[in-house]
Amino acid sequence: MKIPQKIKDGLKTYFVDSTAVNAVCNPIFAGLETMVVGMSDDLSLNARLLGTGLTYMGLGTLISKGRDAYRKLVKVNENTREGLQQLHDSIYMGLFLLGFEPLFYYASGARTIKEIVGGTVAGTLFGLASGGLIGYGMDAFRDLTGIKESARVPKYIRNKSFRFKLGLAATITAASIALTAGIYKITPDKNNDISKKQGLTQVVYQNK
Repeated sequence: MKIPQKIKDGLKTYFVDSTAVNAVCNPIFAGLETMVVGMSDDLSLNARLLGTGLTYMGLGTLISKGRDAYRKLVKVNENTREGLQQLHDSIYMGLFLLGFEPLFYYASGARTIKEIVGGTVAGTLFGLASGGLIGYGMDAFRDLTGIKESARVPKYIRNKSFRFKLGLAATITAASIALTAGIYKITPDKNNDISKKQGLTQVVYQNK
């Protein structure tokens, strides 16, 4: 049975929007969680894996559809001044994450008030600070993958071949994954440090 083109287009947009959200969010959240909030690498990695999975299970579409609805509500489109687009995308992401993050971090394994509140505050601040980047990322990925041309993308890139633009989208995605992995590599896992200290203490007492 032939799949209707409308369904194909919807699935493509769903996948591209989700990939754009993950490409922007994962490395920044990994840095905030481990370096600012003080989460262990394991807990942060669980949060990133859960977040990535949820994004591809529909959260990415929820974010993009909500963003589209919010932009219509405040009468913002791609012809609006860039600074105003950035501002409203930031407000939208901040509000979205403020409501979503507490449940998300609890589901990720966070049980202390510090971890849940810290993660929520960091996430909300992240949404306010980089919501514009997330919105731009979605518009750019839609352009690079041939879904919808965006005036926000530099003209010299818009005029490139589809093959070039698709390769650029893949490169950005791969760079995001590599950066996230690099953050975990350079941040010490506090749980491991604690275990090592406890082990050293036991050895000291045994030798007394």
